[in-house]
Parts: sequence; C-alpha cells; structure tokens
Amino acid sequence: MLTTGFKLWFGFLIAAFAAAVFIGYTTGGTETGPLTLGWKGAVGNHIAYGIFVMVAAASGLLALTAQSFRDADAEAAAEILQVDIEDVPEAQISTGSSMWPLFTALGVATMGVGLVAHPLVFGIGLIVMAVIAIEWTMTNWSERATGDPEKNNELREGLLRPIEIPVLGLVGIGVLVVAVSRILLAASVLGAVWIATVVGTVIFVTAYFISQRPTIPRAVVQGILALGFVAIIGWGIVAAINGERDFHHHGGEHGDSHVEEDH
Repeated sequence: MLTTGFKLWFGFLIAAFAAAVFIGYTTGGTETGPLTLGWKGAVGNHIAYGIFVMVAAASGLLALTAQSFRDADAEAAAEILQVDIEDVPEAQISTGSSMWPLFTALGVATMGVGLVAHPLVFGIGLIVMAVIAIEWTMTNWSERATGDPEKNNELREGLLRPIEIPVLGLVGIGVLVVAVSRILLAASVLGAVWIATVVGTVIFVTAYFISQRPTIPRAVVQGILALGFVAIIGWGIVAAINGERDFHHHGGEHGDSHVEEDH
C-alpha cells in the first residue's frame, strides 16, 4: 500500500514535471523535446525547464524514501527491528498546524513569476525560499526534540532568536525597500505621492491601534504584520513586472531654448 508521504511527494513530482513541460512548450520547445528531457528535441528555456525538472527529481527521491521507510510508521519499524510494539516508546505529541507550507507556496510562486517577468522578482523569491528552508528545518527539529512543547519552544527560541532578529530584520527591511521603490517608480509623480501618503497613514493608524490595545493576542499582531508584508511584496512584484514610468529630461531642451532666446 502506498503511504501518505509517497502520495504527497509523487503529487509534487507530477506537478513539477507538468510545469516543466508547460515551460518548454511556451518558450520554444519542440513537440517531443520537453517530454523526453531534451532527448528528442529542444526543451525551450533551459534554466526554467531545468529547475522544474530538478524539483521533480527531488520529489521523486523523497517519495521513494517515504515509501521505503513507510512514513516512519511505528508498527512497520518494530517489525523491521524485530521488537515488540509494546516496548516501543510512546509517539511524540501532535505538533499542530504550520504556516511554513503556505509561505513556501508563496516563495515558489514568486520565483516562477520572476523567471518570466523580472530577475528582481526571482531574487526576492529565492531569498524567501532560503529563509523558509532554515526556519522550517529548525521548527521541525525543535518540535521533535522532547515530549514537552514548552521545552521545545524554549530550545528553538534560544537557538534562533539571536540570529532571526538581526538577519531577518535586515532581509525584511531590504526586501520592503526594494518593493516600495518598484511601486513608487511604476506610478506617476502625483500617484507616488498619494501612495506614500496613504500607505504611511495606514501604517501609523494600525500601529496606534495596536499600541492602545495591549491585550491583543500575539498571533493577531503577527497575522496583521504578515498580511501587510505579503501585500506590499505582491504589489511590488506587480509593479516590477509593469516596469518604471517614463522619465523625461528637459535639461538639454531648456538649454537650447535659452540659447535661442539670447540670440
């Protein structure tokens, strides 16, 4: 019987390979090239096609690994180790839901858009994926360190907080600055002024509202910040795709007219 882990990773394999074939056909690939990994023709954009093929290969390897180890099922492991299932320690407590898959999907989507839209967008997606990889790995480790959730959280906080606050703060500020610059450069001169005014006012009012209600749950504050961050990044991606507004330099023209007037 196929395990849940195998089904999950096999689904990723199919999705990644389908995306690779789609990229191949839409970027100049032949009829059979994308389907045969380039053996019977061209595959189109080599970089985009190669990335999705590597994702498919990695997903296939993880699917086989999950199937081979039976998703770390206790009964299967006990049978292989030839021990009594009653002697196996109790399974660790449920860790609950996680937001990292959602952020991973956001990072992958950003990289996909950047491949066909703008290198800056791809770079933002790459940074997001790198941060998520570290955070998700450490979260999984801490959740399985002991059987006490509070102790696990203390272990994670003690290890990552000295790194998270300065590094993620610096990266987050840098990404926000780039996104805001794309937004303002894509708008008209008057539009950029209005955007800066409205966004600044919204941030000020939200911060004031939160400061006046210290009893607001921490999760709500984090959700508001995450929503605002994602909104600005998404807006910046759209602005980067649309490109900057036209800048007209009139210095030379004014100089010429001034010379003509002098004559």
